Amino acid sequence: MKQRVRSLVVCFLFSVLLAPQYLGAQKLQCWPDQWWVGMKYNKVLLLIGGNDLSNCQAVVKQSGVKVINQFPGDTKGYLFVEIEIAKDALHGTFPITITRGNSTVGNVNFELKARQYNYYPARLTGADAIYQIFIDRFVNGNPKNDNVSGMYEPADRSNPSGVHGGDIAGVAKALPYLKDLSVTAVELSPLYESNQFTLSYERTSPTSHYKVDPRIGSISEIKNTINLYKENGFKVIITGILHKTGNQHPLTMNPPQNDWIFRRNVVAFEKPDHFLYADPYASWEDIEQHGSIWEAFDVPSLNQNNSLLRRYLVQHLLWWVETLHPDGIRIEQSHLNTGEMLSEASQALREDFPDLNIISDPVTGNIVHNKHWMTGNAPGFTHVTDGPLRQAFMDSFAEYSKTTDALMPVYETLASDIIYGNAPNQLIFAGDDGRSTRLFTLAEKDPAIFRMYMGFLLSVRGIPSFLYGTELLTEGYIPEGKGFVRRDFPGGWDFDAVSAFNKESLNNQQKEVYRFVSAILKWRRENPDVMQGGMIHFQPADDVYAYIRTGKNKKLLVLINNHPTSPRRIESSRFFRSLDQSISVKNIVTGDTASGIGNLILNHKSILLLEITGQ
Repeated sequence: MKQRVRSLVVCFLFSVLLAPQYLGAQKLQCWPDQWWVGMKYNKVLLLIGGNDLSNCQAVVKQSGVKVINQFPGDTKGYLFVEIEIAKDALHGTFPITITRGNSTVGNVNFELKARQYNYYPARLTGADAIYQIFIDRFVNGNPKNDNVSGMYEPADRSNPSGVHGGDIAGVAKALPYLKDLSVTAVELSPLYESNQFTLSYERTSPTSHYKVDPRIGSISEIKNTINLYKENGFKVIITGILHKTGNQHPLTMNPPQNDWIFRRNVVAFEKPDHFLYADPYASWEDIEQHGSIWEAFDVPSLNQNNSLLRRYLVQHLLWWVETLHPDGIRIEQSHLNTGEMLSEASQALREDFPDLNIISDPVTGNIVHNKHWMTGNAPGFTHVTDGPLRQAFMDSFAEYSKTTDALMPVYETLASDIIYGNAPNQLIFAGDDGRSTRLFTLAEKDPAIFRMYMGFLLSVRGIPSFLYGTELLTEGYIPEGKGFVRRDFPGGWDFDAVSAFNKESLNNQQKEVYRFVSAILKWRRENPDVMQGGMIHFQPADDVYAYIRTGKNKKLLVLINNHPTSPRRIESSRFFRSLDQSISVKNIVTGDTASGIGNLILNHKSILLLEITGQ
């Protein structure tokens, strides 16, 4: 009996030693590790990583899936495998077996999912107003995920550049507040895992392109929150990063090809030539020099001249959109991406998601370049941010500006809208964002000047967009650092003395400005045809700028007096041909009504928004 037991033990040990997983089996990774049956993008390039994949082959035995190409990376740890997924492929998880000769090196599990066909993104129009949410600084709905095991940077709310703890649970918690404010769309900051040693709260330096940062929440929590917002009538925009990554990304520390990362030559917070990729005469030497400028020592620039890298980046955008079903995706700092990158990404997105809002976000004050970043090289962008108007608008109402002269850049920029096809519904006009000085600081902390900035932002043509907390006079001066612009949202943390969720805790200026902003937003929401409609403006004269937004049954007359000390009389005869003769007038902020305009006296440094209807 003992001899028999001994023999069984020996046989067992011998079989274990010969099992493939014990013959140098490797722990393998696959990017991406899931896809969907039925997508038009059905030829997926998988990147499989391990310790040593030299002379290896991938084997797939799944109905409807076949390997159509495979080749090694420049380093022995990578294998590129291109698979084709048939329309009738079986759903489910299956192994991709990596072999070397007759030996099995290892397996990776790949999941084929059933595509949901009830996904209908809602189109962004001039009737929308976008609220930009920088998740880490917005609302901390789950303090338990402030510090997560394995994440290098601990939470430290006292550090302006540190992790503060805002998360997706906080975004869900804020929904009733945003509904009361009357914005119609939210734009979420990047969701990527960013396990960097510093500035990881930004999530703009991914350390994984297919994982959400666990300090934000889980992927299912994000999906549920997006669905919650959409069920309540909001449109949701996510953010994609294509031009850079974090130095802790495994594909940065050990790139699959030698030229995926630009060799660093210079470090600069902002690259000097914003227009380089739009320049038809740019030299290769200048382009390479441009690419070699890293944003920081730990933020490498990606070399989008590599076609395989571009494909990897395109696929990750498709993965996020199909996973989360947002209404739109914004490509951050699109001017730092090559024309090939933007064209391939936007066209792939349009193929599989024809109704998706695809937003180009260049940094430029040049109207021609701005148009290029939307339509140049045949990309499929539906919208573009309006950098030229933003640049013209920044100093227009400031106390130190020359009054009428300061209004002319705004007037002239709007007069150039002829270059766009449908400016009111294509251009996204951001009054402020996480990379710029806050509007209240720009207004020199003067509520009257702030109302001019905000009133103009919310009434001029285009889709207005502003950073969280702007409606509560949040301050921030960009030369001090981005962390000072991205201050914590009032009330976003337990025991905050001032809270947006408790209006009684706000000071009188905050209450007044909140009422002003929400009144305009409510009017916009109730009059979408005006906000999507045309615009008539009048050349600035005597420190006054006037324009009319036109709808089917109503008009919105906006009057701005930019003089720092003197009121201005507004003669109704100036609008004789643009307005009906017999009209009713209502102040959309106060609700005051009148029959006709008459001769108005417009206070110094003020804005007046009047609803005009025929009698």
